[in-house]
Amino acid sequence: MPPSSQSLTVRARRVLRRSAARFAGLPHSEGTVDSPTPETARDVTRLWLRNSRPFGPSVTDPASDVAVSMTTHGPRLSDVWLAIESIGRGTVRPGRLILWLDTDDPLPRRLRRLQRRGLEVRRVEPGVKVHTKYWPYVSTQPLEVPLVTGDDDIVYPETWLEGLLQAHRETPEHFLAYRAHLIQMRDDEILPYQDWLSCDDDLPSYAHFSTSVCGQLFPISLQEALRAEGTLFRELSPNNDDIWYHRTAVLAGIRTRQVLVGQRHWPFVPGSQATGLNATNVWDGGNDRQIAASHTPESRRRIREDLEAQVPPGERA
Repeated sequence: MPPSSQSLTVRARRVLRRSAARFAGLPHSEGTVDSPTPETARDVTRLWLRNSRPFGPSVTDPASDVAVSMTTHGPRLSDVWLAIESIGRGTVRPGRLILWLDTDDPLPRRLRRLQRRGLEVRRVEPGVKVHTKYWPYVSTQPLEVPLVTGDDDIVYPETWLEGLLQAHRETPEHFLAYRAHLIQMRDDEILPYQDWLSCDDDLPSYAHFSTSVCGQLFPISLQEALRAEGTLFRELSPNNDDIWYHRTAVLAGIRTRQVLVGQRHWPFVPGSQATGLNATNVWDGGNDRQIAASHTPESRRRIREDLEAQVPPGERA
């Protein structure tokens, strides 16, 4: 007999507390909604129960004109079902929900259940690392609908996909994200990543840098630009897909827009922050090296001009 909802909630809260204590202060968690709130614990419990049903509702909608793509790796394979389940219970469901895997590890039971409910699990050759989230899709699939990417360590709210699609209908030409930074520059040089500011508006700008943690929507034009660039990311930005999206978008003439005024961040999947590249990319300078390698004089010029246009002259760096 499965545990009661109450006992599951207690268990989820304990896991969340351990996770928050262990990873407090990491840059990926700083300023985010990563606390063991009773509301988060209850949501985890609801998703656990939803996935435990032998025959649950479909996580996709054939009438939907958007695809959602994501990947996972290592120990997270056991827990990615929680992020997928949260997407599948949304007020708007995707037409396709794809999990790309670059290993031949057997699928956990909860992922097999999701397969029966519409999840596509596709195996690909290893080698593109974090770019597995989107590259297999843009390089092999028909580019006919907006593409949304999600992370494997987030519990998404019910209106997550609906919000992205609403913003896309408002401005279909922009690259969209729930969480973005405002790039800082001095002359034509991009300042270190740690010096950037939080984006506090929903206006489009080349100086806005989206982060994938809370979800991004790629218009067809950006998907096509990423396909045209091929695998140059292996050389220039192998460990950070966000840098590659931004650089490609700027050079393609596509501005980034935050969905809402102010950043949003959703709760982490409990225990998921034991692995990840964020500490290396931020504290060890990985982001700055990849930004320097990826951006060109033209992309820097476009970023600087947009930055100057939105910052009062007396406040420029």
